[in-house]
Amino acid sequence: MEAGVTFSAAGGTDTDQVPRSPANVRDLGGLPLVSGGTTAHGVLIRSDAPYPGDDAPQGVPWPPSTVLDLRDHTEPGAQAVSWPPEVRLVHKQVSSGARVDRIASMALTDIYTAMLRTGGDRLTAALNEFDLAGTTLVHCAAGKDRTGVIVAIAQMLAGVAEDAIIADYQRTEENIGGVFARLRDRKRIPAGTTIDAPILRTPREAIDLVFDAVEGFRGGPWAWFDAHGGDVGHFEAWVARFRAGR
Repeated sequence: MEAGVTFSAAGGTDTDQVPRSPANVRDLGGLPLVSGGTTAHGVLIRSDAPYPGDDAPQGVPWPPSTVLDLRDHTEPGAQAVSWPPEVRLVHKQVSSGARVDRIASMALTDIYTAMLRTGGDRLTAALNEFDLAGTTLVHCAAGKDRTGVIVAIAQMLAGVAEDAIIADYQRTEENIGGVFARLRDRKRIPAGTTIDAPILRTPREAIDLVFDAVEGFRGGPWAWFDAHGGDVGHFEAWVARFRAGR
């Protein structure tokens, strides 16, 4: 597709409107657990970046109790959202090299490799901020890579089935039209970037790197989490809530 194609909120090409709410937002309840049962709704939400003036997204608790923004401090700029006072806003930069506006020509596997090799403590620092009582929203710019890695690790720690983790990661492909339109409208992606750019894809080999690093760690995901500074007691309590679906 060409950069001039217009997109609908669902990611299609049938309207001239830029989505007026996050285009890649979803509640991660209902995912199958390896041990049986499903994850609980209203505990964890993933999304692309919300912007000032957005409509509230449908189908998710909004506003969330905790907003975990994974972008670096320079990214939001004038597009930073003013959340209600009851919302806890936490900034945790998980990668200094994953800004969509700076890496449009880089391979995702290179980006993920760097994030996992040099930023394990940053990843666990973000996970340590998950809300034990309310809803946690995790987002970056597109809600795909930094968010995708954090959410995948959380799902691994919770014992979500591997196929479901991969499917959730790749589900962003369904929403990329709306994400692209929102990024382009707010000049958050380099001029000339098309929707076919590799940076906007969700290749299996990229998420496999996360499985290799975390599931493949000696002792498994919890050993990886502990070795990289994770607060095991805190996250076990969060996992107990997340695993309480029906």
